[in-house]
Amino acid sequence: MNRRYGVCLIGLLAGAAAPALAQPVLHLSATGSVQASPDLLVADLLAQATSAGAAAAQRRVNAQMAEGMAAAQAAAGFDARALGYGVMPADERHNTWTAQQTLELRGADAPALLDIVGKLQEAGFVVRALDWQLSPAARRRAHDAATVAALRELQARAAMAAETLGLHIDRLLDVRLDSPGFVPRPMTAMLSRTLSAPPPQASAAPEAVEATVSADIALR
Repeated sequence: MNRRYGVCLIGLLAGAAAPALAQPVLHLSATGSVQASPDLLVADLLAQATSAGAAAAQRRVNAQMAEGMAAAQAAAGFDARALGYGVMPADERHNTWTAQQTLELRGADAPALLDIVGKLQEAGFVVRALDWQLSPAARRRAHDAATVAALRELQARAAMAAETLGLHIDRLLDVRLDSPGFVPRPMTAMLSRTLSAPPPQASAAPEAVEATVSADIALR
């Protein structure tokens, strides 16, 4: 009796010590892309003044920004923010100083925004940038759609690879999705405007939004 149990125990230990065969794993990634229509017009206007002293330059810029903010807030259809205040010497000897600040306007009502941009240009502001972009909500929606496209592409590539290798998809081990990224706004050349000239124009062009996914897939 003891001998028989001893043989069975040795057989079980030998089976436990046998290494398991490694399961093949696919490491794949895919990118999806969709075209999205920008829904937000953004304008950066620069108030700038140069004077013999820093204080005088700042007073002039402060007055111009106050007038610009008042004009922008009196209109409807967009938001206005004052950004990026700075003062610096305009020459090596510090005989003159330049102060500047940016007035940012953003909104979906393009006619209203372009109209106030034209009026502020007449008041002395200089346009640093004027372009359409996706609002955060629109970019999230577009990125979600691109993610779906990327996952479908990943699924198709995994099926093709498994079939070519004569194997089958067993299970997903890991899936990684990226997040909507910040897209820097392009800066255009500064645009001034003469009196009685028509306001600036801005045409919206579709923007490509991409999403990348990756996964580890076990085959059998």
